[in-house]
Amino acid sequence: MNNSSGEDLSNKSPSSKDKEIYEFYKKFISSSYPSFLKKFGINKTAIKAEGSVITDSCGKDYIDCVGGYGLFNIGHNHPKIIRDIIYQLNKKQLFTKPLITDIQVTLAKLLSEITPGDLNCSFICNSGSEAIDNAIKLARLHNRKKQIITAENSYHGYTFGALSATGILTFKRLFEPLVPGIIHVPFGDSEALQSAINSDTSAVLLEPIQHEAGIMVPPNGYFKEVRRICDDKGVILIIDEIKTGFGKMGCMFACEELGFVPDILVAGKSLGGGIFPIGALFASTSLWGKFSLSFPMSASSFAGNTLACQAAISTIQILQQGDLLKDCKKKGEFFVKELNIIVRRFPKLLKEVRGRGLLLGVELASSNKAFELSKEMISRGVVMLPAFGNQSFLMIEPPIVISYEQIQSVLDVFETACKKICSSEKR
Repeated sequence: MNNSSGEDLSNKSPSSKDKEIYEFYKKFISSSYPSFLKKFGINKTAIKAEGSVITDSCGKDYIDCVGGYGLFNIGHNHPKIIRDIIYQLNKKQLFTKPLITDIQVTLAKLLSEITPGDLNCSFICNSGSEAIDNAIKLARLHNRKKQIITAENSYHGYTFGALSATGILTFKRLFEPLVPGIIHVPFGDSEALQSAINSDTSAVLLEPIQHEAGIMVPPNGYFKEVRRICDDKGVILIIDEIKTGFGKMGCMFACEELGFVPDILVAGKSLGGGIFPIGALFASTSLWGKFSLSFPMSASSFAGNTLACQAAISTIQILQQGDLLKDCKKKGEFFVKELNIIVRRFPKLLKEVRGRGLLLGVELASSNKAFELSKEMISRGVVMLPAFGNQSFLMIEPPIVISYEQIQSVLDVFETACKKICSSEKR
């Protein structure tokens, strides 16, 4: 992809500054991540990100189809978020505890208005993983039972509790033994779920769509049946909307579209507008009665800090303006329709398109082909990467503010890259 001046930047070498940053990152932060990026041909640093576009140190623009793995629903560096955070900083309010500030209440009231059913109470924390841990703690605190049932191939986060709940075995093996009392059943199988529930089952924890497994969508009616089973058995239903919440599916929360209300809803990632880390869990008043009876339930020093709260308020206001959510659904439908046409043109390379809204992806014939296609697209100015839990599946999760023109550019690059890979195989 060229820059605005028309100069071809695709083969420009990284600068000495880029190389230095990569080496220092490798030495002091992570030895593996720079190597991971270089495998895909990314050897330069980012200097700017705006909307759906990332610009590297050579001035090359990339359409972002990774979206910070779910952080940037409303795009990179949204001007309203930046403006509102600067205003909040200039107020010089107390950043966090020990006193209460009004902004926490303002956010909590706003969240109570947009969450489904009677999920009126909220705890604001620092990440989705932390929110998952707190959801598990709240369930056990409420009914004093121990067993948590989650799904095979699920992903709930990196903290010890969230990782224990995760159902992707390769993510967990190095850290065993993990938190006891957590079992896994096949996703989408309500009979297996019902059979797994016993007298010590505290809660069922599920994602509306399994993203890291390769955008696995459950059968129609699955979650209504799960809701019925949990009601019949007296089990708490926790839904993890860290990835699907706040606009990604073309609605505020996926459970609304699926026609059920959980007992606890967990959110995070994009709630902070892609600028501030934040997580949240929402529950009804009946579950909240015991929330504050144990200090470790919510003892998080930075939880509910003023800047994170302001970022969340601004994000919700942006999502409520205009037709952003409705447009997200339409963009997703357009994306899927056009991707399916391309899949039919390259049946030996591409297998299936899956997803809803702008949480999409394409399954390829193998992980090697997914890697090749990803690398080829990055060289042409579109960042698209395989799912960590399913390396043969290319994730497509751009910010929902992506334009139709940018979507068409992604589709053109995707098809061109497929042609190149298939033609090279014939030679």
